[in-house]
Amino acid sequence: MLPPGFVARPLDLHEVDGYLDGPDVDIAYSVVSAADTGVLAMADSSRESVRSDLTNPDAMREEHRLVFTGDNEAVGLVIIERDDEARTVFVDSYAVPDHGRALLAPLVAMGLEAAGRLADGDGWKVEAGAFVQDEVYLDVLEAAGFTEVRRFWHMHIDLGPEHHTEPAPPPGVTVTVATSDADRRLLHRIDEIAFAEHFGFVPHPYEEWIPWFSDRRDARPELWRLAWLEGEPVGLCIQDDSRIERDAGHVRVLGVVPEARGRGIATWLLRSAFSQTAREGRTAMTLTVDSDNTTGATALYERAGMTPERVIVLLRRTLP
Repeated sequence: MLPPGFVARPLDLHEVDGYLDGPDVDIAYSVVSAADTGVLAMADSSRESVRSDLTNPDAMREEHRLVFTGDNEAVGLVIIERDDEARTVFVDSYAVPDHGRALLAPLVAMGLEAAGRLADGDGWKVEAGAFVQDEVYLDVLEAAGFTEVRRFWHMHIDLGPEHHTEPAPPPGVTVTVATSDADRRLLHRIDEIAFAEHFGFVPHPYEEWIPWFSDRRDARPELWRLAWLEGEPVGLCIQDDSRIERDAGHVRVLGVVPEARGRGIATWLLRSAFSQTAREGRTAMTLTVDSDNTTGATALYERAGMTPERVIVLLRRTLP
């Protein structure tokens, strides 16, 4: 599938300090950073985020491929994930700017070939994401039969001295840190209820859900919080350090169960996250949201002062 002069190989990942890692993660990160910089004029992902993409519970590690020139320069990467519950294969393709036009179509073809082998029965689909500015990649995906189904916003706020003060909770609301296994199972239960109506949601067992947060070097378990209303758990906020290289905190999950919405709980959790991050000396906070979210999350974030800084297009095609 690759043009003459290019070769592909699997990644060699092995345990380092309790995490799957290794020199190939550095090579993959160099490709992702170059590809992002070519589109955004800056790297969007941290090394740990790339490592997590390569090793998370859905990652098909034997299917990932690094692509090299004849001079052994790393110029391309394909990451493959399979979500059995959603019957979806996710294909993420990266090419460094000098080789993007030549490599992206073959990389996507490699991903589709892998997806065809990984799909188990009927009803499977393939998804891919691209920054809205990445016209070359979007054209390649559309030529391969993908169509846009959704847009997601990376949102951002600059933090200043005004964010240092911890906001008062709404009436009847308290917060605890999810430190025990029972607490974290409760986080999972609240997450599944809060996001059940969201686009693309598919329930997953706790054992598949928790590694997405715990198996990361940039996890901040002391910032995994449960919100309670009159003694009943109703909300969650999970933060991590995946944007620390940008001197920013990151909210990975923020949700409130339907029956407790409209009481200011989500806004309080968000502003409390701003406060905690500002007191740590960080200068910004980020999160990602479905731009067509039906619960009003985008408006909530905008009222809190956050603005979209990136737009990611989600594209999809069915498998024969």
